[in-house]
Amino acid sequence: MLAVAMVFLSHVVYFHRLKDIYLYFDLLFVFGSLSIFPTYYWYIKLLTVKSQFDYRELKHLIPAFFMLICVSITYLLMPDELRKPYVYNYLYGIGKMSNAPLLIKVQVVFTYVLQILYFLQIVFSYIKIRKYMAEYNHKISNFYSNLENKTLEWPKIILYSFSVSSVFTIITNFLGRSYFDKSPAILFVTCITYGAFIFVLGYLGYLQNHTVKDLELDAEVEPTTQIETPTNKKTKRELQNLFEKDQVFKNSELKIIDIAFHLNTNRTYISNFINQEYGCSFSTLVNQYRIEASKALLRCPKNKNFSLEHISSEVGFGSLHSFIRVFKEMEDTTPGKYREEAICNENELYSAG
Repeated sequence: MLAVAMVFLSHVVYFHRLKDIYLYFDLLFVFGSLSIFPTYYWYIKLLTVKSQFDYRELKHLIPAFFMLICVSITYLLMPDELRKPYVYNYLYGIGKMSNAPLLIKVQVVFTYVLQILYFLQIVFSYIKIRKYMAEYNHKISNFYSNLENKTLEWPKIILYSFSVSSVFTIITNFLGRSYFDKSPAILFVTCITYGAFIFVLGYLGYLQNHTVKDLELDAEVEPTTQIETPTNKKTKRELQNLFEKDQVFKNSELKIIDIAFHLNTNRTYISNFINQEYGCSFSTLVNQYRIEASKALLRCPKNKNFSLEHISSEVGFGSLHSFIRVFKEMEDTTPGKYREEAICNENELYSAG
């Protein structure tokens, strides 16, 4: 938000034609532009990879500092008789490059270098953020049975929106701010759209109530003592007993650590075993048992007056919304329709009998 504020503040000074002071705000624009994607990258990494900030990540601000130093030095080397024409004319698309002095040409070249660096940051951030979110959601699905409000989905929307907006940004950077200076209507739409986009980013981040920090805290309860790894046959037999006989899946807060404690082993072994033996994540395996249990309840005529919310809580789902979503994903129908069809088939069999 601070990086975006730097860019917006420089725009305010630029488009209000406060040319006498803009030189200083141009430095804000340079540094802020090349800080937006690195800071967003840090933010997502703190949500998904490690909750403690690693100061080595400051290396991603090297392009911003490099360009800031280059532009600052060029401004300092410019005599007063060159600074004023550069700000008054060339920054507003009036001066001609063919007639420009060397230092002004250098400064204009820096604006194009900034655009190239900005584009490279977009590509880097897109690749890394997408990777971090996929890895985080994979960890979550292999740790918790209920994923509601735990997975990170909104950064994907932001990321894809960034990708689309980045194309627009590159085009606008190529056109230059002087283009928007000539069209207040286009400038208004652009600023409102980008401002709304940044607000949505902040709001969705504020609503996120589960991060890698919570995962780290939950994982701390795992015993640190070395436990003997059981055989696969023994693991499968004991795992099936837990789910089919003890019905541990009915615990809405079930975690893979709970299973590890029951089987006297570690969660890494159990997680890998489930992935390899069943070809799915821990949460998917648990939900399969929950859905099968819910189908049995829905088929029973005695339960026809039970609400779906009651059935969802009976089989271990944390919410009705989660129950309906998972049921539809696995059965390609809603639990309500499934019950109607099951009762209808039961009545037809009864009538035929």
